[in-house]
Amino acid sequence: MNTNTNSNIADGIEKNFTVAEQITDRALDQPKPEHQELSLLDPKFNQFWLGLTSGFENLLLELRKKRHDVDTDLKKQIEAAIQKCRNDTGVPAIEEIQKRYEIEQSYEILYEKYLNEIRAHITRYLSSLDEVLKRSPQRVKSQVVEVLIAQGNLGKLTEARGSEFIQAIAAQIPNQLVQGKPSQLKSAFHMLGEFELSYPEFLHYRIRPHLDGLTPNEPKTLQLTSPSKEQVFLNLKIAQIESVRKCEKSLKELLSEPNQLIFVIVEDFVDRAIRAADIKSEWQLFLKQVRTPVS
Repeated sequence: MNTNTNSNIADGIEKNFTVAEQITDRALDQPKPEHQELSLLDPKFNQFWLGLTSGFENLLLELRKKRHDVDTDLKKQIEAAIQKCRNDTGVPAIEEIQKRYEIEQSYEILYEKYLNEIRAHITRYLSSLDEVLKRSPQRVKSQVVEVLIAQGNLGKLTEARGSEFIQAIAAQIPNQLVQGKPSQLKSAFHMLGEFELSYPEFLHYRIRPHLDGLTPNEPKTLQLTSPSKEQVFLNLKIAQIESVRKCEKSLKELLSEPNQLIFVIVEDFVDRAIRAADIKSEWQLFLKQVRTPVS
């Protein structure tokens, strides 16, 4: 056998393997088409990310310091509502009780009707707290939006501002940014956008037990031992005063809770939108999709 021929064949095979390895290495070094824009975005994205994270950490620090503070707006509105309950009790005069008795012909039935009416009367004044409760979430959402616009340069994505800005961004984020995984970023914006405080959900169920004294057939309700217009009047007056006093005490114990809840919600948003695993990649993919400059 010709050994020179075998040697030449071996040399040729080795050269072909070397060329193939070089081609493969070059191919692996090339960014995949879907990530090409992300690699070009990295220098600016790092600046964007630094501004966004520092902006939110500063906001959280501010909210953390204030989380046990009394909500002064809520305090003023509670005082005003309680004063209205005391000025306008809803308790009828003895003469009015007598007129209605002539229709009902029963002090027991009349008493129960008055109890329900006075309870509704108090609730109507206290429900005015709904408006002030809604202000705090709107205020903190505006603070979050300020960070997203000033530090994240995301103002160009929508003309909406305040809480509407958050909802508008949430609508633009796909359900999935990383294939096969629900978007954490969308979830964060959706959660914050939906956050509200209201009287029915936040306060009413807490103070409702303090109105049991104005509810017929409850153990705490004063009974008519010797039914008369004078006793109906006296019982109603006592029950109204005591119920308002208990409501006032309960409400004043809750004055710092809006700030505590706001801190928790914003921290949860930051956890989901900034601190979660793989969230940085989601931001990069989202910015690539909307094709917005980040600095």
